[in-house]
Amino acid sequence: MTKMTMVEALNLAMRQEMEKDDRVVVLGEDVGVDGGVFRVTDELISTFGEQRVVDTPLAESGIIGTAIGMAVYGLRPVCEIQFSGFSYYIFHQLEAHATRLRHRSQGRFQVPLVVRAPYGGGVRALEHHSESREAYFAHTPGVKMVIPSGPRNARALLVSAIRDPDPVVFFEPKALYRAFREEVPDEEETLPLGQPRIARGGEDVTIIAYGAIMSPAMEAAEELQEKHGIAAEVIDLLTISPLDDDMIADSVLAVVLGIEGSPASVKSEWFWAGL
Repeated sequence: MTKMTMVEALNLAMRQEMEKDDRVVVLGEDVGVDGGVFRVTDELISTFGEQRVVDTPLAESGIIGTAIGMAVYGLRPVCEIQFSGFSYYIFHQLEAHATRLRHRSQGRFQVPLVVRAPYGGGVRALEHHSESREAYFAHTPGVKMVIPSGPRNARALLVSAIRDPDPVVFFEPKALYRAFREEVPDEEETLPLGQPRIARGGEDVTIIAYGAIMSPAMEAAEELQEKHGIAAEVIDLLTISPLDDDMIADSVLAVVLGIEGSPASVKSEWFWAGL
């Protein structure tokens, strides 16, 4: 294993998938010669050439529209939108075409594309560079919404997203890009999309978080234990849509009722706020 930042782990995921599968291509603004605005695609163009690492014009809608054609043709495009604040420019192509083509064609066509974008605050960026627009995509049928919380699961989730037969929006918490290092296996590793993880066990209260908020959530859980003797279970969602509400309901019911039980009777009454 090698200790990596999230930037390095994401780069590894794309590099290994591009080595393994000639259909995987990377495209976006400055992803080639410059290696991306945060250097996530650094040196990929040196290894795979400009036919597979494509510097595009500043046109987010054009990037996704082109990627849809690539995906239907049989490629596996990985698109970079420089900041999630610009993702509303892709919405027509993504919602009206990418997410619908499987059903529109009665299963004849698939659209295996990934939309990568750094999201969230924490880096003192300006307007349009600090947004968190995951709720839009979480409510869009036909697209998966994935947000990692550390280098290792970022690498594993991105590999799974690239291999998925349907569109995946993959938001990367830029506050964590170089915040810490984590051991990442040299060999291939994947995580199933749609499956959260229990980051910390507990039976008194449930804390649900994702992305960059996982770190303060874990700190809060430790403080609750140390200062108040409260054992908090912390759930890292990892995938915002589809959302595994069974795990969440089981955890909450265990806290409220003190038992393990079926959440079926309470699920319909839940309101998921922004998600």
